[in-house]
Amino acid sequence: MAAKKAIPNSPTVTKILNKQNADGYWQDPTSPYIPKYKSSYWQIMILGHLGMDKTDEQVRKACDWIFRFQQDKGGFSCYSREQLLREYDRRRKAGRKLPSPSPDEWASETYYQQQISCLTGNMSSALVRIGYKDDPRVKKALNWLVKIQMKDGGWQCPYWPAHAKDTHSCFMGTICPMEAFSEIPKREWTREMKSSVEKSAEFLLMHRLFKADHHDFKVIKQAWLTLAFPWFWGYNVLRGLDVLTKLGYTKNDRLTDAVDVLMRKQQKDHTWILENTPNGRMHTNIEQRGKPSKWITLIALRTIKRISEN
Repeated sequence: MAAKKAIPNSPTVTKILNKQNADGYWQDPTSPYIPKYKSSYWQIMILGHLGMDKTDEQVRKACDWIFRFQQDKGGFSCYSREQLLREYDRRRKAGRKLPSPSPDEWASETYYQQQISCLTGNMSSALVRIGYKDDPRVKKALNWLVKIQMKDGGWQCPYWPAHAKDTHSCFMGTICPMEAFSEIPKREWTREMKSSVEKSAEFLLMHRLFKADHHDFKVIKQAWLTLAFPWFWGYNVLRGLDVLTKLGYTKNDRLTDAVDVLMRKQQKDHTWILENTPNGRMHTNIEQRGKPSKWITLIALRTIKRISEN
């Protein structure tokens, strides 16, 4: 309780909140995603990870601000209409080929297309941590994630033309909704949510969390083997293990390869190293890259504890 009480006055949180506008946003009020790691969405994700909640007035203002970027279907969009209209005007002034049809129609269509699963999953996770679990807007976001789940059990950007014909889900797009569901107590899952969790867990497990199931189980991306915090958007084996074990998947042989990767990375002093982080791009660095990490060590230990206790 003492540690919880100390969080708002900690140097990291203080630096983030000191950068906040009085209305509740960071950087550009019409751009919740760009610049990456410094705009409003990212701060809410960080504050949720660090243990802040809506009893803090600044955090509450921030959440009130970003809900305006949630669309009617429930997904959160990377861009605002105002931001897209500025982009249209910038292209016009630069003499570039303009998208059609009209500026307003293009902005509205693109705004709709840019509500994506990874962003909505990350924002839902953060909002639940911050205390909005029972808010109808968060429930709408979770229900939207259930509805757009792909046949293979994972998620993709559902309306983005570049992915319109994709049949294989994205790992980054999948882990974020799964993490959101992991923040909801199982007793509160709807029947549809339970089914969604089961299908998405199978998607990760059939890939051993980081291997290509149709290509002799080769590692899909070496970057997924690096341990990162904050993990925001990206995917790595520790995030996969943390989410799956929190969802209750603790006794499955297909976790073994990922657990082996994690255990090989433990240092002689029993800590784990922070291998990847966007230091220099956030409002404040949380830990040092290449040094023992309290966050990575905490997440690794709670994951191992879940597996060993069940």
